Amino acid sequence: MNIRFIGSENGLITFKKLLNGKANVSNGADAKDALIFEISSLEVLYKIPKRNFGVPVFFYITTPNKSVISNIKEYRISGILFPPLNAETIMSKLIRSQTQDAAVNERDYETLRIKIIAKAENIPTLPTIAQELIKLTRNASQAAIGQVTSKIKMDQGITSKVIKLVNSPFYGVRKEIASIDRATMLLGFSSVKNIALAISLDQYYQKPFNMYKTTGQAMWQHAYNVALISSEIGKYLQQDCDALYMAGLMHDIGKVVMADFLVKEVEDVQDEREQLGCSHAEIAAVIMNKWSVAPAVVDAVKTHHDTRPELYGRIVAAANHIDHDTDNADEYIYQLGSEYPIQDIDMLKDSIQTILSDNTDGS
Repeated sequence: MNIRFIGSENGLITFKKLLNGKANVSNGADAKDALIFEISSLEVLYKIPKRNFGVPVFFYITTPNKSVISNIKEYRISGILFPPLNAETIMSKLIRSQTQDAAVNERDYETLRIKIIAKAENIPTLPTIAQELIKLTRNASQAAIGQVTSKIKMDQGITSKVIKLVNSPFYGVRKEIASIDRATMLLGFSSVKNIALAISLDQYYQKPFNMYKTTGQAMWQHAYNVALISSEIGKYLQQDCDALYMAGLMHDIGKVVMADFLVKEVEDVQDEREQLGCSHAEIAAVIMNKWSVAPAVVDAVKTHHDTRPELYGRIVAAANHIDHDTDNADEYIYQLGSEYPIQDIDMLKDSIQTILSDNTDGS
């Protein structure tokens, strides 16, 4: 397969290395099979003529400029490539583009994908309190903690819901907690912060999720359960529990956007890809980057449906399975324990059972 690459020298070297032995990549005029344009800015995009090049055309997007995504719909292309690049993904798209019918389907997918990404980029910003809570997950000074605690207390809606959740059996309080200060003193600021963050995301689930065969409330409850389970697993694996909580909480946030484009009910990620050419995990990563979530958390969410994700993605995947398939929760825990050294696996099982018994709406 002969591919012409038009772009930077570094881009050309990258594609040559990735496709070595699979395809011949050059910047010469001979493009018998495909043409790849590197789009590093809006100005570069505008210089590309809107015509039929006679071969499948792919855009390699290396700029975060949202206007590029919005303007790509004006071009007839067979696919979009984003860094980090993967040889299997590139070759799969190139091969599918070689037949006329497949190329048409691929263009349809890419058109949809562009629209979905554009909508994800324009999702409403997080509430101010949520933005500050995310910042605290990355860098929590005592002064910042005090300021955010005061803001939580000023929001009666969040305060009442936090109080309700901290009194659940999972947190094991002996005497009912009636204030944010008391909750912070007994449970620690981290627990209160995480609960407040979950509550602040509730607004995004106030919509129909019929194609996912569930409701917004059940979606939010599932996200909260997966957050708690991910954090709990992280504790027994001596990992960053706050980061895992956030990854669990946001693992399905991409469905908030995907739900507006699905036309048939879906059972799994494969169904999403067959309809829209992308998955909720990919779209979640777009949203989380917009919200300035830590890269490790974004990666965990983006990869939690992959075959072999890294540790954080694996933990979120296990938590997701556990909450969806509560009858076999122990099996998922044992499977994870066979891969990573879980300290006191029986105590972890008990903790997760408490979470599941206390929060059943999302199971």
